[in-house]
Formats: sequence, C-alpha cells, structure tokens
Amino acid sequence: MLPFGEGPASNGEFLPAAPSAHDRDIFAATLAEVEQAAHRAAIDRRLFLRGAGGVAAALTVFNLAACSGSSRRSEGSTTSRSTSSSSTTSTPGGTFTVPTTADVPACQRALAGDELIFDVHTHHVMPQRPWRQTAPATVGLVRGMLPECSAPDPFECANRDAYLHSMFLTSDTTISMLTDVPASGPDDAPMPFSDAVGTQQFAAQLTGGGASRVLVHNIIAPNFGPLNERLDGMEATAATGKVAAFKVYTAWGPNGRGYALDDPAIGLPVVQKARDLGVKVIVAHKGIPLLNFDSAHNGPEDMVAASRVFPDMQFVVFHSNWNPNHTEGPYNPAAPRGIDRLIAALDAHRVPPNSNVWVDLGAIWRSLLRRPEQAAHMLGKLLSRVGENRVMWGTDAVWYGSPQPQIMAFRAFQISEEFQERFRYPALTDALKRKVFGLNAALLFDVDPEATRCALTTDPIAGARAEATDLHETGVAPSAWHPNGPTTRREMLRWLAAPATRWSPF
Repeated sequence: MLPFGEGPASNGEFLPAAPSAHDRDIFAATLAEVEQAAHRAAIDRRLFLRGAGGVAAALTVFNLAACSGSSRRSEGSTTSRSTSSSSTTSTPGGTFTVPTTADVPACQRALAGDELIFDVHTHHVMPQRPWRQTAPATVGLVRGMLPECSAPDPFECANRDAYLHSMFLTSDTTISMLTDVPASGPDDAPMPFSDAVGTQQFAAQLTGGGASRVLVHNIIAPNFGPLNERLDGMEATAATGKVAAFKVYTAWGPNGRGYALDDPAIGLPVVQKARDLGVKVIVAHKGIPLLNFDSAHNGPEDMVAASRVFPDMQFVVFHSNWNPNHTEGPYNPAAPRGIDRLIAALDAHRVPPNSNVWVDLGAIWRSLLRRPEQAAHMLGKLLSRVGENRVMWGTDAVWYGSPQPQIMAFRAFQISEEFQERFRYPALTDALKRKVFGLNAALLFDVDPEATRCALTTDPIAGARAEATDLHETGVAPSAWHPNGPTTRREMLRWLAAPATRWSPF
C-alpha cells in the first residue's frame, strides 16, 4: 500500500473525485520508482513501502508530476504565469526536497525531525457505547471508514488502543487533541466527552503520570433541545478542568438546518458561556461540505464576525474553510471560494494577521500534497493572511491512518522562490515549520514546549515506539501506513448507498 494512496482521498466527510488518468499515472510511476529503489537497496518491496524510502518515492513522483504540463493544467493554474513564460511558471510553485529514493539512510535522515508535533485534529471511537444502537447514520459512517479492518468487531480498529498506537507508536506526534464527529449528546456520540477524558487519563498512565499527550474537545450542539440545558452541560464539563476547547458543527442540526455562530439567540450565548467558564477556545468545522448537512451555515463569515464580538476569545477554523471541489490558486477577491472565502471574511471584518482567528490543516494537507502547486497556494495564503503564528498542524487521524507520511511530507515541502516573490508567500523555513507543527498550538493551549518535550522524550510511550520501530530497515513501525477511512470514491459511494446513511440528523 502506498503512503498516500492512489488518488483523491476523503476523511469521510466528502465525496472525493474519482482517480483521473493523471492520478493513475502517478500511482503507476510511484510503484515503478518503489520497485527499482527497493531492488537497488536490497529491501523487500513491501517493507520498503512502509518506511522513509516509500514516502520519498511518492514525493519524488509528485515533484515530477508538478513539472509536467498536464499536471499543471489539471490544477487549473492558468493564473500562475511568470512574466518570462507565456504558458507556465518556470519552476513548480511547491516542491518536496528528498534524496535519491534508494538511499534509505539518507531518506530517513531527510524526513526525520525532532519538532514538537501537536496534532490539534484527531479522532477515535468507543465501540461499546450506545451510539451503535442509537445513531445508525454514524455507525454507517464509521463502518465505511474501516474497509481493511480484519478484527472480529471492525470498530475495534478505530478504538482507544488503535488510536494510541497510530498516533504515538507509528508517528512522531508528541501531543494530540481528541475531537468527535457531530452528535446531539453522549448517547449518539462515538466519542463522548467522558470517554475522551478517559483516553487522556489512559495516555497519562502510559506516560508514567508525566506531561499529558492527549487534550480533549467538548462537542456542543446548541440547536438541539433547550439552549439552557446545553449551557448547563458546558458548565458541567468545564468543571472537570479537562476541556481544552468547545467545538461546534454549525452546519448540523434538526431537519438538516444549521445555525450561525454570531446568531444572538444561539451562537453568541455559547461563546459567552465558554468565556464565562474560562475556556478561551472555540473550534468549528468550516468549509468541507459535510454530507447531509446545511451548506448555508458551513462558511467562515459567522465565526470571523464572532471573533470581533469577543476579541479576548480564540476561534479555530477547522479545515481552514477548504473546499475539495475548488482548485486553490492565488487569492481571488472577485469570486472567493474555499480558503479565499475565509480571507475575504478576514478582510471584510478587518481582522489582522496573527489575531484571534486560527486555522488547522486537517484533511487539507493530506489531500493537496499530491498537488504541490495547490499546496503551495494553500499554505502561502494561510501563513501570509491568517498569520505565521496562527496556522496549526492537524491530520484528521485516525481516519487516514497513522499521520507519519503527512509529517514526513511536510518536513520536505518548500514554496518556490518565484511564488514567494510573486504572491508574497513566506519561505517554509525550519523555524516556520516548527511553528506549524506544534509551537503555535502550544501557544494557544498554554503548553510549555520545552518542559513537555523533556517530559515526554523519556516516557514509556517513547521507549515503546523506539523498540517497535525498525530504525535500521525502514525508520517506521510495520503498520504505519494503514488507512482507516473511506478514502476512495468507491468506498464513499458504497457507504452512501448503505441504508444507514439515508437519514435526517434529527
């Protein structure tokens, strides 16, 4: 299995495009590169694929594809012309810096790092909770996310143990933030708040009681039932001292209708309550068109507006308002879509860079890294407009499996000097990547980076990872690349066709 799959991928929230001829060419070229490199390195092909060499092979092919005219035309980059060329830019807007694929030790060194990696966007489920009887739609979603699972109960492949294994034994992740899918309450939630706290506590036990590796969100659905009851629930969870942020899905609600975060009757009372409780962070899913949800309330305008009402609160736009149906290019204020719609909202409300609006890269980086020019525009726009101190690492693990390939790819990625000059994008220096990987999130969630790194470097989880990882052969643990989600168009269509998915969210 390739580190990044065959074509467009999904985290289960949207239907990806079918693999194009270009995608199939990339897949075939990557397999050929892997075959040759594994032979030269005298390593079994499957073992080679599981490590740094396999990632380097995929990134090498992505580079070559980005240089081809067909790749660039497929990305719709007609506005990205240099003044010295009449058809394309002189160099790709984004590239991966990787050694010769067959030199496995060099690939390990090039794709390794010692950053604090704080993943603010992760998931798992609790298979034994009531949601499997009370929430058939969610059951169908999660079942579709486990196409390769061979356990007697497939939901165990996304349970607490699987989560901790994928996050901390098969990746370089230091700290994670555990979140949940939309739910109206604990009975239909795959990850009720109390169980998220349980995962946090279990991870703390594994680390010997040192610094916590897992922080948790509390999901709020204020448009289900009396608002006062929801506000009382926020007070109860905040009293535990475990709530790092409150998260909302504004596009989800009874009869398929969502709400606005700046609505004085629903949204603003939630923000005010969080402020009163001392929880300074509000997170909202924005941009990715969730299946069966209200698109009218899935844009960023209400969240940016709320940030002006509460300048002392912090607002995190999950997925950065990215839309998989839109090709990311230079900012287009005349017809903003995707990330441009977020930038337009920031401009309209005069929100300066590095203010109280933050973004994460969950699902975006995994989807766009195979399109380096779009990835360069995506990162360049977010870092220059939202701010270099406000872009955070997120992966949507464990739906995509271990986040290690995403981590390695980001370490190797660069925005071209041409794009830096033409669009005023920043260079992706090691210092800037460290901010994105973890230092920005550490600032938001009051985590001491150095103290945390020192405490976790020698904890039992770190020791177990070193023991489980075959550093000499591949640099990663054997199961690192196994995906958990309905990542392909075929898997998503199969899930959509299941009776459990034909539902109303009420």
